[in-house]
Amino acid sequence: MNALKLQDAIVNDLQKLFSKRKYLTPDRETAAVSVFAQNLPKRDSEDDDDPFPYIIVRLDSGDIENQTSDYKVSVFLLVGVFNDSKVNQGHKTVLEMIELIQRHYEETPLLDGQFVFTDPSHWALQDEESYPFFFGGVEISFSVPAPRRKWSDLV
Repeated sequence: MNALKLQDAIVNDLQKLFSKRKYLTPDRETAAVSVFAQNLPKRDSEDDDDPFPYIIVRLDSGDIENQTSDYKVSVFLLVGVFNDSKVNQGHKTVLEMIELIQRHYEETPLLDGQFVFTDPSHWALQDEESYPFFFGGVEISFSVPAPRRKWSDLV
């Protein structure tokens, strides 16, 4: 399925985009962003830390207007960071990450030679207090080649 290939391509692309950027972890070390497809991995126990910082690439929906158009696939990118600074401004890191992602796909809209980023994108920050964990998300859309019926199947 092309939507799954898109998801894998976004995961790989974001891993490259954030590979040299380091963010604070709950262990007070710095680490590159972990990028996951659809969900966070299950923890072995409640004592295990969530893998902050992270981005989840979640397929949301898709549609196709007619038999000759491409699929339009909507993807949510959920961002989670840890920041225990007393100034309580971790939302700034989340927003910087979202803006980096948006700028990246606006500047290079062709992904993996087959998926095309389409405007517009929408973002949001969490609306509830969750210090020292901060969250936000951005919705992006891609045009994805749709499989076509083979003419040999019609005869």
